[in-house]
Amino acid sequence: MESTGNSRNQAFGCKDSHSHLFFTCTYARRLWERLKGMSKLDSVSNTWAQIISSIANMPIKNTVWSVIQRLVLGASVYYIWQERNIRLFSNFGRSEDELFKIIVDSVRSRLMGLKMQATTDVINAAQVWHGFYLWRIYEQHISKALGEDDLH
Repeated sequence: MESTGNSRNQAFGCKDSHSHLFFTCTYARRLWERLKGMSKLDSVSNTWAQIISSIANMPIKNTVWSVIQRLVLGASVYYIWQERNIRLFSNFGRSEDELFKIIVDSVRSRLMGLKMQATTDVINAAQVWHGFYLWRIYEQHISKALGEDDLH
């Protein structure tokens, strides 16, 4: 929410605006920095306008890294905004590590639901994202052993 004037966000103790919350705010910036490294987004800025521009100007591909980049941005925005609201409207807040784990788990869960070929990029991404693809192969193996096409 873009605010006018000197409105303060008590949730993070800083200015309440999209451009600040995503990802200039210290809390959000530290999360974003960690997630960028896991998503091959190292060259992407920490400023909202430049992030959007960078993502919008990337070719849309169905590669694992392209999918991860879009999932990471979406999950980061969703959960940081959720955290902002939780802190504003209740007496509760999660640590950076807790929110990082929630975002990573969310992205990993989405990745586990995708059917992918065993390419070098997919295997490398699985190592970075802690085995999402390896679990999918395991599911497929069990499914074949049970005579099912897919486990759902």
